[in-house]
Amino acid sequence: MTGFWEFIVTSLRKARKKQELRLIMPEINGILESEPAVLRIDPELIMLIGDIHGNLDEILFLGDYVDRGTEGTEVLIELFRMKLEEPEDVFLLRGNHESADMNIYYGFFEEIDFDRDFLLEISRTYERLPVAALVSGHTFCVHGGINGTENIDTITKEGAFPYLWNDPSERPGLVTSSRGSTVREFGPDIVEGFLKVNSLKRIIRGHTALRTGYEWWFDRKLLSLFSCPDYVGLGNAAAFGMMRREEIKIITFES
Repeated sequence: MTGFWEFIVTSLRKARKKQELRLIMPEINGILESEPAVLRIDPELIMLIGDIHGNLDEILFLGDYVDRGTEGTEVLIELFRMKLEEPEDVFLLRGNHESADMNIYYGFFEEIDFDRDFLLEISRTYERLPVAALVSGHTFCVHGGINGTENIDTITKEGAFPYLWNDPSERPGLVTSSRGSTVREFGPDIVEGFLKVNSLKRIIRGHTALRTGYEWWFDRKLLSLFSCPDYVGLGNAAAFGMMRREEIKIITFES
């Protein structure tokens, strides 16, 4: 009988949280709809946060808010409330887990009790999220990576896929990835070309689970951040960045 009541209480809590999220989605959709694919941010100081995966001055989140954790709904509610309260100081980029396809296989669909209608609603919100951000004119922030030496003005929300999925690699060029046939890895020459075309200093991205929470690539031209500690039991540390003008301080923490 105890198990039965626990099931009832859990189901009621999930239903209440889904309804809470559903109520704020129309307003958050309006704000996200008004934001471009590539945000332009010029802060004195900004906090950069990588993947958080359902674990709960200016803040830029690099995507992957749900799946693999148990509190994705709560995370979305909290992030959306922050965005509604301070739309000019809190920025939410899209990650590859802001996708119905990923949610079906990696936990969030189960968390919302396999509610397809609700998943379709939240998917429409995902599609409105910005893809990337240009910070202070010198740092390109994105969830996954880049798709060649393109000009950032060509990036669209509809063409988000490579920017949510691609990873850095020591191999030159754009090459195939173990993540799938449609995903690419980009080498140091691609990063160099992308930075030169867009007159940038560096790229900051998330997407990759890291034991220390962060990793520098290509002579510090690319920084990878991961902000979910003990990710699916891996025992990893997590990290976030604090950027003032062009200088970055990395803060690491454990579960």
